[in-house]
Amino acid sequence: MNPQVLIVHGPIGSGKSNRAEQITDRAKVNGYRVYGVISRRVLRGTETIGYDGYYPQTGKTQKMVYTASEVSGDMWKPLRGPFMYNEEAIRDANDSLVEAAHLMDEKTLAVVDEYGYLEARGYGLYPGLSRVIESLLGGGRLLILCRADKIDNVLRLFNRETKVLVMEANMRDFWDSLGDSFI
Repeated sequence: MNPQVLIVHGPIGSGKSNRAEQITDRAKVNGYRVYGVISRRVLRGTETIGYDGYYPQTGKTQKMVYTASEVSGDMWKPLRGPFMYNEEAIRDANDSLVEAAHLMDEKTLAVVDEYGYLEARGYGLYPGLSRVIESLLGGGRLLILCRADKIDNVLRLFNRETKVLVMEANMRDFWDSLGDSFI
């Protein structure tokens, strides 16, 4: 049986989000409805100043996580180190994931980019992710991106019956290994 969940992992800059965009493009070509959020890194020179959230369902992009020096306003909350997160962007991403959960069928793909510090504590994208996980019995697919130190946290979200495939974002033969088993 093909995996219902694909976990793509790697360090910062390893290509996780690029893989997510490739997979969602492939899913759309194959007739899937795609929900959730993909993080797009924003650089100033070689310095990461933030991440924009891209919503594949609508094509909308908004600032999601940025360094404190780049943002202002009540919607920005402390994350870790120099970064702040946009409550509005997180809410929009969770809304998209909840919508996916309600519509979950064999032609639905939900994307979570990425499962990290907030999600491991039950915040951030976790509320929407948990709803999608509950709805997987109805079919559909779930793509989760994370760093290597969060793989075990993510795997614990699923029961033994859930078919999960774990792949490294920058593995040389990524597409040969994945084939058409997921999308």
